[in-house]
Amino acid sequence: MVTRQMCSLNPFSEDFRQQCVSGLAKAQLSSVGEGDKKSWFCSEFVTDAFAKAGHPLTLAQSGWISPADLMHMRTGDISAFKPETQLQYVGHMKPGIYIKAGRFVGLTQ
Repeated sequence: MVTRQMCSLNPFSEDFRQQCVSGLAKAQLSSVGEGDKKSWFCSEFVTDAFAKAGHPLTLAQSGWISPADLMHMRTGDISAFKPETQLQYVGHMKPGIYIKAGRFVGLTQ
């Protein structure tokens, strides 16, 4: 299976890399019709949500975006996909913080 790392080789220009990644995505992924989608990966869900809200993070298909790709779309970083919107890193989510807070206000037992 051809991977997108092939598109990151140094002799290629930025435009060629974008075309290479887009071509690989189209060749390797099938597109699901609107309304047929029943499950997502986290990064796929995030990119779909932004697109449906009218603020796409990238023009690439959401199924081709990984969590690392989203991380590299932040301002000042180099992304494998051309970002339509530069993201600002705020911090990592910490598991359990809302569960602990919910106990204080009586939401969980």
